[in-house]
Amino acid sequence: MIKSKKLALALVLGLTITVTPALAATKSPTPTPKATATKKVTPTPKATATKKAPVKKPPAKKKAPVKKKKVSKVTPSPSPKWPPAGFKTDALGATKLYMKVPTAKELVGLLSAKTALSAQIKDCTKFTCGAVLVASEIGCRWWQVTGDVVGATSVENRTLKTFGRVTASVAASTPQKIVTVLLVTTEPIGSGHILSNISADCNQSEPTGPIPFTEYKAAG
Repeated sequence: MIKSKKLALALVLGLTITVTPALAATKSPTPTPKATATKKVTPTPKATATKKAPVKKPPAKKKAPVKKKKVSKVTPSPSPKWPPAGFKTDALGATKLYMKVPTAKELVGLLSAKTALSAQIKDCTKFTCGAVLVASEIGCRWWQVTGDVVGATSVENRTLKTFGRVTASVAASTPQKIVTVLLVTTEPIGSGHILSNISADCNQSEPTGPIPFTEYKAAG
């Protein structure tokens, strides 16, 4: 834009104005020439270019120093308490095996997290069932849990009687891992039977049958 403004000023300065004086028409005696006033040509005032003051650029803003992000350290989850609270073991603590019968609230939470157990629990709406939590300090290749189904002999005779025995075999567990075992029988749920005398075996040998496996044998 500055170049085009200079070109416009040069065209104006190049214009000129010329004036010619008038002459007489007859040859009458030549009078003494009088001085004639000549009209002075007033030159067109020259346009003067005004120089614009340079525009000052605002000073560049200094970038704030980039703050280093604090790296948050991931705190490892605390190891589960061992032995597990509320679990029972042998009197001398020699077996390093631990067992607990869960409350109804604990069992509901366990079943909601384990789909395999949720499928098994459907049978417990018809038949007598039990549940136990087991754990081993050194781990097991497979578990075998047994329990007796006991109840009143009859409506008239309230003497306890053993109606059968249930055995559940489940897969291996790592050291100090808590395993939930369901004991499902074929005794009708309305009979008022319960599971008693529950025991758990932690086996380090090869399983003797299919895993998982549940078997109920009625008393003879």
